[in-house]
Amino acid sequence: METKIALLIIYNHRYDKNIPRIEQIYAGRFSHIYHIVPFYDGYQENVIPVYDNSFQFQGYISQAYQHLKDGGFTHFVCVADDMVINPALDENNFFEVSGIANDACFTHKFSDTTKINRRWYHTKDAIRFSVFNRGLEIDAVLPSTDQALQAFATHGFQTRLVPEWPYNKLRRPIKEFLLRIRRMVWYRLFCQVYYRYPLLGGYSDMIVVPAQVMPTFCQYCGAFAAARLFVEIAIPTAMVLSSPRIQSIADIHMNKFLIFPRKGEKNILTSCDFSYDKLVREFPQDMLYIHPVKLSQWK
Repeated sequence: METKIALLIIYNHRYDKNIPRIEQIYAGRFSHIYHIVPFYDGYQENVIPVYDNSFQFQGYISQAYQHLKDGGFTHFVCVADDMVINPALDENNFFEVSGIANDACFTHKFSDTTKINRRWYHTKDAIRFSVFNRGLEIDAVLPSTDQALQAFATHGFQTRLVPEWPYNKLRRPIKEFLLRIRRMVWYRLFCQVYYRYPLLGGYSDMIVVPAQVMPTFCQYCGAFAAARLFVEIAIPTAMVLSSPRIQSIADIHMNKFLIFPRKGEKNILTSCDFSYDKLVREFPQDMLYIHPVKLSQWK
């Protein structure tokens, strides 16, 4: 079967000036480029407006998919608007050169929730998360807790769930409130992180999803967005729950990357003198991407 990739450029915020710059970067390499821009009201045909918070940009992907699901695509590759993927990659060699399997979901990393840093700001989002919310019926959309735990086990992950208390006779809102208080007490006093539902963490500014997984993946992403779960918890969790095969940066050929360069790591960027053409010439062969690259500063 011939591969047909939809390249989705995810904009955390509306920045229309980057659209032509990104078109130049990927033109000739990918035939189907779509810009996913929050609250866009322009007329460029390959820009899809979405309506959500950038902290839940998994919802961007779910909304954009509704515009693209009948396009005959075999894969959806989503990258941030301030990221540059290796210029050696194009729609014809993407899987062969990168080492990403064409039947796998890919994201940078999957982090076991029992090891997530309790001081990470969004750990509290995960602790507060519940599938039961007033006006939001995602308990009928997401897998049950037992099904989610089984999916986690299949991929070699574990999680730490809050033990059940005898709340069964209480009304659901009261029960959920008391469970949330209990989780926060553990978090604050005992430095222990417990969840009501199985969750993973992981950096998610470049993801790959095969078309056969995309409907379920987007359904789960949409549910997590509606529940205001942070994107770098929502996307890895949705992948594990929806895909029979997952990969991270450690599993592929291009297993080097540059994220938020520290002072000692800026040589690749500064040596290019903010010239994208020079960056292309000097891009390390085994580096999958560099992030961030503030395109407004580049020639």
